[in-house]
Amino acid sequence: MRLRTGLVAFVVVLGVVLFASRSRAEDEPGEEPAAAAPAPDTDEAGSAEPAAAPAAGSDDHHDGATPGSADDGSGADAAPPEVHVGAAKLGDADGDGVPDAKEDADGDGVSDATEDTDGDGVNDLDEATMAADVDINAPDADGDGVPDAQEDGDIDNDGVPDAEEEDPPTSPFDEDGDGVMSPEEIADRKEFGEYFDDIPNEPDDKALEARPNDAELKPSVTVDMFRTGVRLVKKIVLAKMEKKIAKSSDKKMRTFSLIIFGVSALGVLLLLMPLFLAKKYPGQGKTLFKYSALAALTFIVTVNLFGGVLFGLRTVQGAMAKHTNPSIAIAAGTFDTLDENAERYIVMGKELFLPTIEQMRNSPDEQPSVSLLANGQKIVQDAKVFVSISKMFKKVDFVFKMLPVILTLLTLVLFVLAIRPTLTQIIKLPAMAASGQAGVGKEVVANSLRRVRGEMLASIGVIAVLVVLTLLSGWVLGQIVKPALDAFLTYFSLTVTYLQFAEGASSGLVFMTLFAVIMFLVLNLATLILSMSFFLGKTQKILQQRFNEGTPISTHAKFFKWGVPSVLLVQVYPLIFVLVASKILAAINDSVMGEAVTAESISWGKMLMAGPAFLVVGFVVLFWAVRGLKGLKFLQGYKVKPKAPKTAAT
Repeated sequence: MRLRTGLVAFVVVLGVVLFASRSRAEDEPGEEPAAAAPAPDTDEAGSAEPAAAPAAGSDDHHDGATPGSADDGSGADAAPPEVHVGAAKLGDADGDGVPDAKEDADGDGVSDATEDTDGDGVNDLDEATMAADVDINAPDADGDGVPDAQEDGDIDNDGVPDAEEEDPPTSPFDEDGDGVMSPEEIADRKEFGEYFDDIPNEPDDKALEARPNDAELKPSVTVDMFRTGVRLVKKIVLAKMEKKIAKSSDKKMRTFSLIIFGVSALGVLLLLMPLFLAKKYPGQGKTLFKYSALAALTFIVTVNLFGGVLFGLRTVQGAMAKHTNPSIAIAAGTFDTLDENAERYIVMGKELFLPTIEQMRNSPDEQPSVSLLANGQKIVQDAKVFVSISKMFKKVDFVFKMLPVILTLLTLVLFVLAIRPTLTQIIKLPAMAASGQAGVGKEVVANSLRRVRGEMLASIGVIAVLVVLTLLSGWVLGQIVKPALDAFLTYFSLTVTYLQFAEGASSGLVFMTLFAVIMFLVLNLATLILSMSFFLGKTQKILQQRFNEGTPISTHAKFFKWGVPSVLLVQVYPLIFVLVASKILAAINDSVMGEAVTAESISWGKMLMAGPAFLVVGFVVLFWAVRGLKGLKFLQGYKVKPKAPKTAAT
């Protein structure tokens, strides 16, 4: 009952927080979409490369088309032949006689060079610079794959020398983050630049508005072209994301090691014990000093040995994390979904999806779905609902990114609880020796080493269970994330079409649709994470009892009899549901969409609510029906009771 109440409370609180984020987003100023600023031809991380600058609103230099000519569709005047970083920020890029630093296109008194329309801390000019095309012909005197314009010691143009930054930035095409562009990475950069040269740098709402009524749902790119772009960006973004997460994990391990070392260093304070015990044990100064030194040494060695065991456990957890890390799974699942179901997204392929994934090279740590939502507002400029949903998705991703931190803290808590009895005995060693207890020093040292050995054996057992569960959860996670994200991206694409073309479109309907699909994704991930955490926690306590107290494993036969089926049920259920649900969703959408070629011929209320409602309500009801809640309750509530102390014989 407590578990069910807790789960209900969790869902209610999460719902309130997410709904509140929508209200705040609509009330916050500065949410209007930014107008595209004139952008020089640049490369990654916002560093400009010496090359012909595109005219405002154009797609940079297109093959066979002169900038500003009728062939390139921009209708703008030809851009200056050469633009560098300094020229872009201090010169007169548009040749109107007004320095760029003083340009004020919207007349609000803030120069375009410093204006930050979307309030994200990056000014509009730098954002446009970062979004511009990659110039594959940029000068590279040393042939290292990094354009000369970027080799100024501040690759991200943030004003802080790269060498002084805690995590020095590298080229987005430096996939392994080692600061050196390999031949393969140079080739990827060239292929990326050539492919996206003909793709708009920003979402193109004007192209959508210009579509005739009978072609509103017509694809703008081919399936093969769409898939090529997705695969190019996936290779770059995922590699950078995994590298960043690995660096973060290494940093946590270093912090963990420092904490353990700091705790062990407290053992030196035991050398002061004779000063506090001298009055209580007069004439025992020599004994107190002798056993205080032994206690200090034993304390330091024991804490470090315990820390070593737990460090090994956390290292294995970190190594296995890439298989179950929700952030990586969501990002990879987004790219795989776009690739495998390209035909569903090519209606706005060139206008929304491809410009968005091109921009991801500069923000590999941001979820692709968040970038798509942010750009959705640029397509439908009054749709602040996408900002609300984007913030909601960020909150969800933040929670999942915090899981490793939570696990580290939990590990430290378990460390303290496991070592406390042993350390207490060590601290009491000088007093026990001074009181005349024979052989106490040898006994305490032996008990400490025995405890460390027990923890090591228990940790080995936990690691074995962890590996098995991680492989199972990783496989299930990989299978369920793609269908769940396919549902999200499908409904996102539909809502953009709905808001763009349907008369009297409701942002409230859009919010409820996308909110429901995100909740479905959260429910899937929550069941996997909770069941795995509960089972591992109980298993660790059982093994600690076995190797530290000698309690037979058979004492907990009930746990393994019902716990193993419970964790398997809860782990596999999302996979079975999502496979069935994907077919039902396809049937629902096909029946509503039919052969429609115009937005007005679609029943949007039914289209946008039937599927998401089925996903959330169906998941919860069926999870309860197959005893999933009961399984979670058993895993969470099973008591690993401490061994009762032996009573003296009468």
